[in-house]
Amino acid sequence: MPAYSAISAHTNPAVAAFRDDVLTRFPYTLDARAWLSAEIDFEVADLASTRGGGYWIPEENKVYLFTAQYEAAIHELAHAWWHERRIGQEEALMEATIALSEERDPRYRRLRDLAYGYIHGIPAQGWAGMLVERNDWEMYAGMASGMMADLRLVPPYIRRFYLSMYTLLPDDAPSPARMAPHE
Repeated sequence: MPAYSAISAHTNPAVAAFRDDVLTRFPYTLDARAWLSAEIDFEVADLASTRGGGYWIPEENKVYLFTAQYEAAIHELAHAWWHERRIGQEEALMEATIALSEERDPRYRRLRDLAYGYIHGIPAQGWAGMLVERNDWEMYAGMASGMMADLRLVPPYIRRFYLSMYTLLPDDAPSPARMAPHE
């Protein structure tokens, strides 16, 4: 059995409560909630801050967050979810991200703009983007946190990659991100 740190959801009830809050406040599927809770170690270094940041440590099956920020939690949990599930879907996700970067439907503008940067980079910042590195894993996690787990913000050709992790909310449901206490 692995040794868990004092900042792990396995040993710290406050960290477990934050993880569970993320998994219930945002529309994670029941399967995703169960798997992410049981299979992924979840650590938060500073529960009192929401400044953000963190990383996924695949060799330890661990999501490590610097703070209790929902956006960072969604992002890193998406890395954990996609890690094994991506195999054989990498190219399809990148092609769908290219299509999103060219999307004309105004409902998806925010994520289109995000995808555009992933595909074309930001030359003014000297960033070539993720496509040149074939970085599907960061595209996946970035879109997850960019939509804050709300599948209504992406077109169906992107949604398909997330339907096992998130539930599609009804059109009239409130935005989970807007309902979050500190976002």
